[in-house]
Amino acid sequence: MALSSGRPFGPAKSGKVSKSKRGTGEDALVTSMEPSPPVPILMYHKVAPVDPRSAVPGHYVPPALFRRQMRVLKALGFVSVRLADLFESNLPKRPVVITFDDGYENFALNALPALRAVGYRSTVFLVANQIGGSDVWDHAEAQVQERLLSAKQIKAAQAEGTDFGSHTLDHADLPACNRDEAWRQIADSKASLEGVLGEPVTTFCYPYGRTSPEVRGMVEEAGYRYACSTQKGANTREADRLALRRINVRSDSWTPVFLFKLLRSVRYAR
Repeated sequence: MALSSGRPFGPAKSGKVSKSKRGTGEDALVTSMEPSPPVPILMYHKVAPVDPRSAVPGHYVPPALFRRQMRVLKALGFVSVRLADLFESNLPKRPVVITFDDGYENFALNALPALRAVGYRSTVFLVANQIGGSDVWDHAEAQVQERLLSAKQIKAAQAEGTDFGSHTLDHADLPACNRDEAWRQIADSKASLEGVLGEPVTTFCYPYGRTSPEVRGMVEEAGYRYACSTQKGANTREADRLALRRINVRSDSWTPVFLFKLLRSVRYAR
């Protein structure tokens, strides 16, 4: 499945004002349309061998497969862009955002070296109260316990250009929380992570992909600029920046499937 190198992904969206000579000889301002490519946002969880004991084996992407996916993106001319800067400036011709939910330790062990090898950066959404802990929100379902990034690992990845966002304090199902608890999960996680990172945290990810108009309003009120959902697809400049669509990359996303998901999302972006 090849991409045409001479055609942008999406139709022209924004106006660039330039001067042009008309028949009268006078300068006049005309609008020339610039292409605004759709932005696919990849969603990963664990980059590690699939554990057959897991209740959600699809959350694993084997390291060799992840490395292959990154090399394919690079070969096709995709350029990784920061989620925190999305649509704030001119985008490359083939942009991609790479995200990781939950902040598993295997990000540092397996994903980061592969990203480094191709010059890509990513955003990791952290569960603030479990830094250096484990995925306790999954233990009730008898899943395999997985270690999460420590503060030291987070700071080391940050020094390499990795961005970090909030995934609440406790991986909370926000629409199921009362308003005070939802606000605490959203706002206090931001403050906590800013204390660890020493910089503003402006990106958010809804645990389980669950949100509501009220929850979205609280995310905005707390000061986040971008938030990721689990809705499928890529994003145009007209997308809701607090409900960005993503492409779920799973253990069965072998290269042809990975390419199909990627290209389909770009083609039908909204």
